[in-house]
Amino acid sequence: MKCKVVTYTNPKTLDRLDGFKPYTDVLHVCATKNMREGVYERYQKQQNHPFISAPIVSSIQLIESLLGNWSSSETKLKQYLHLSEIIQNEMVLEENFLSSFRRNQIDVLETIRMMELAGVTPADLDDDELVLSTKEKVFTTIWKKFEVNPYIKEVRNLLTFGFKKTLTNRWNNIIEDMIEQSYDKKEVGFHKINHSVGFDTIVLHGFYFMTPEQQRVFLLLKEAGVNIVFLNLYDERYPETFLFIEKFINGRHGWVDRNQWEIEKHLRQVRTLADKFLADFEGERIEGYKTPAHLRVKDFQDFYTFLQDYETNLEKDKNEKTVYKTYLAPNATSLNNRLQEYYPELFKAKRHFLGFPIGQFLYQLHQMWSEEEETLILTENGLFECFASGWLYDKETKKNAREYTKILQDVLPFFQGCVTKESWDTRIKDLLLILENVLPVFKQEEDDSFQRRVSSPFAMFSQFATAKEDVLQLVHFMNMIFKIAVDLFGDGKERISLANHFSKLRQLVDASNPYLEQEILKEERDLIDQLKKTLQTTPDIGAFHVGDISTAISLYLSGHLKKDYHEEELIRPFIEIDGEAFKENGITHVTGLDENSLPYSEFKLPWPLSDYVFHDLAKRNIPLSFQVLRNDYVKEITRYLVYNLLQFSERLELSWMVQFEDKKNLDKAVYLSLLNLNPNSEDKDKQDEWIDVKLKREITKQELDSFLAYPIDALAEFKFCPRRFYYSYLSGNSETFHSEFVHEFLFGNLLKSVGALLPNLGDEKIKEEVFKLFPYWNEFKLNLITDENLKYRNWAKKHYGGYTPYGQEEKFSDLRKLFLFPALQNSKADEESKAVAAAIGQLYKQPDTILPTLREEFEKQLQEHPIQMEATPSDKCRYCPHNLICPDAFHPVDDAERKRMK
Repeated sequence: MKCKVVTYTNPKTLDRLDGFKPYTDVLHVCATKNMREGVYERYQKQQNHPFISAPIVSSIQLIESLLGNWSSSETKLKQYLHLSEIIQNEMVLEENFLSSFRRNQIDVLETIRMMELAGVTPADLDDDELVLSTKEKVFTTIWKKFEVNPYIKEVRNLLTFGFKKTLTNRWNNIIEDMIEQSYDKKEVGFHKINHSVGFDTIVLHGFYFMTPEQQRVFLLLKEAGVNIVFLNLYDERYPETFLFIEKFINGRHGWVDRNQWEIEKHLRQVRTLADKFLADFEGERIEGYKTPAHLRVKDFQDFYTFLQDYETNLEKDKNEKTVYKTYLAPNATSLNNRLQEYYPELFKAKRHFLGFPIGQFLYQLHQMWSEEEETLILTENGLFECFASGWLYDKETKKNAREYTKILQDVLPFFQGCVTKESWDTRIKDLLLILENVLPVFKQEEDDSFQRRVSSPFAMFSQFATAKEDVLQLVHFMNMIFKIAVDLFGDGKERISLANHFSKLRQLVDASNPYLEQEILKEERDLIDQLKKTLQTTPDIGAFHVGDISTAISLYLSGHLKKDYHEEELIRPFIEIDGEAFKENGITHVTGLDENSLPYSEFKLPWPLSDYVFHDLAKRNIPLSFQVLRNDYVKEITRYLVYNLLQFSERLELSWMVQFEDKKNLDKAVYLSLLNLNPNSEDKDKQDEWIDVKLKREITKQELDSFLAYPIDALAEFKFCPRRFYYSYLSGNSETFHSEFVHEFLFGNLLKSVGALLPNLGDEKIKEEVFKLFPYWNEFKLNLITDENLKYRNWAKKHYGGYTPYGQEEKFSDLRKLFLFPALQNSKADEESKAVAAAIGQLYKQPDTILPTLREEFEKQLQEHPIQMEATPSDKCRYCPHNLICPDAFHPVDDAERKRMK
């Protein structure tokens, strides 16, 4: 037989397809993981006597098993390092080409690997008829040097001599490995399948197109004596759409032509929406057709409204059984990236190590070597991620850095621009000098929290509100990071052995950390055990430059060197929709169907090859031509997928987002418009009704009196925004400013205050003393702010030169108001902010006239906003110390959008 093509018209009736019945006991290979799940669910999982008794696996599992080490992440890691060595040290490249190939190095590796599997070699690019660009010539030279890679030689040898020996010697192991990857041993189905299936015949299911790698491997199986049976959906009523399948599977490509296919006749009489869809493209007019009752269409306003749907992706059917939704999208990658921000714990495969604290810790360590600086660097983000990971533990103080992330966030503004060890150390000395010699002058004995807030002009600067002891602990953790990095990378001058590097990483992971013994999640613990096993290997492939090791390990830890690292994504690619046709009792939800989605555009060609060169190579290499064919028939492939979706989905939801990322007012996809599919009007009784229930209770006189007993500054904060008062005085959140924007105002107000308090001190002397406290700003910026503010020193003395009593004996300078409300006198503020500023000013001037009204406002807050007080967002939010934690705060980045919406 060697090759046979069997087609079906309905995925749900394969058990009635005579042409397939002889092959239910042979290895069943599905094109995608999603199809594998669907076929398994319908024809094997729930059946006492499964219709398909042989193992059901995905194509990637079969190909990786046949190719052995070639597909492993470890092999790709070694190849990436070898490629780095060639690009960095064995080639003399112009700077622009060097940076280009370094930046796209993973693409270069993938292109070489794909070409090798397709049977293309660098010699094919040396053809005189090919006009190569300079970049393509560089690529060819790199590839020639890379040919000595042992894995290149190994895979060429395997593909040259075929799979006969592999099948004879390793088939039983291959089958067991694939079963172990595909089945849960606890499932009943695991024990019902035939574990000793042979390789005489293999079913290839759902390969309506093939990649170059698949074409080459499957043809080699056929040449090794394996009978290949293609099993595909095919509807001969729509030849213009289904034509593309025979462009891949035909006699010229080593298979059989369409006239030899076993094509199932379509028997369904009722025409459907899916029929209408394809008929329009075939030039056939259908008047009467059945629209599925299960179809719902939604237009989400934005990603957040889609997120609400996703968060409630469980529904109940009529029998009160749980029904799960499967989400797919043409733009699955971007949607998954957004979803990962909300549900990082669900991205098991994509997260790999990077999604867990241990992964982030190791990743940040491997980002510390800077090629440009030729030294170790530590960015603010890298430092924060290391602290947050929990993997920094001080054995002497028994402290973990994760406990200090808030304190680190407070002091980071002082370390602006620090990256090298020397710059961090210098800035640390500056901060400690200020904490030791400047701030104590303003400290009073027995300060309460309010006194601390108003007695020092530095209290609202986050970096100056941190205790010296905490800063010293931060410094110790920072030094630990640099020490670990030095141990891993040295000074960067010596090459690093990958085996030694793995050994050091293993010691780091094995290090005792009592804090994490209590805090670490089981999932991360399992991943750490897996990492330890990986690090036990001793890859003997020589020594490499520190920058190459750093980049390669980062890719390795992220899982990006794994072929199918995205297979566990929450939203599947739309191209895998054909797997949904086999599933029962589930909802298929396809989102992202906006005007930019379907039909698919052409898939990108391998970097750095041009269209001209790639197409010329494809004319001479059949596997490579499959990449071109896929682009030539991308619209037909898209129509095939949409037909599959509409015709066979049990319950279907289609949606798009009107606003997504930087795109606004997005319309639905052209296919939805052609079918006149519009958003359903939701039934009123199905809509969730959120009712703002007022708290009915008596507000006591004692509660109101306690509010008015707060210092007047606290009441001024309530007037600024009730939510700010709640955060500052009721929830226990410290009140300091972190943003550089506000720090500029505070710095200006500090200059005014010093000038007002010390009228005999000249401007230059003020600058000399105050500038020492802000070493992270350059002279130009300091002088610019100083010139703008020191001229108002007399104004500050006139308007804020008085004092406010506190208690019976103390009083505080009115200059403190400039720090509590940094932009109170901002003449460029919006009208609402100006009104609030005026009300605060009135409160300070004539409190007795304002207090009765404040009492009523406070009572209203207790009645109507009992959980946390109401926020009154406006442009003034940028001058609030709590704007990073307040969910209702307005942020400058949204100013333009808010103006547009007015």
